[in-house]
Amino acid sequence: MGVKEHYYEFRSALSKGDVQKAEEEFEKAFNEAYILYQHKLNNNEKFNLKDDNELFAVVTLFDNMIGMWKEGMMEEGIVFAESMVDLVDSLKLKEMFKGFSIGMQSGIGLDEFMREYVDLSKVDPEFPQFLCNFKEKIKELIAQ
Repeated sequence: MGVKEHYYEFRSALSKGDVQKAEEEFEKAFNEAYILYQHKLNNNEKFNLKDDNELFAVVTLFDNMIGMWKEGMMEEGIVFAESMVDLVDSLKLKEMFKGFSIGMQSGIGLDEFMREYVDLSKVDPEFPQFLCNFKEKIKELIAQ
């Protein structure tokens, strides 16, 4: 199975409350995604967002970055988010990673950031897997 299949298995297990299976599947998806991430980073390549496996590698890595923030691993999350800006070609995803990086740098909690700065009412038609729509208020954080 590829990253996409493991990610779908993770989401399915999570929705069924099977935490152990969800953790196992996320770990498999993350391990494959991280190998791809290292390859892209080391070879100065970008993720091919038209390839489902590579797209879901980015989805998995994004989820992991959110987990870093939840766990208070801000420095690691910031470094990761900043590296991802250079590994995606989409302006929308570049802005998303920058926005989350700025949020972590500001020191506010993830829940507050999501409530105050992410527009959860919008689903992006191109990238519905990501939280890539921000409220106007994000400009206040950028200006700081």
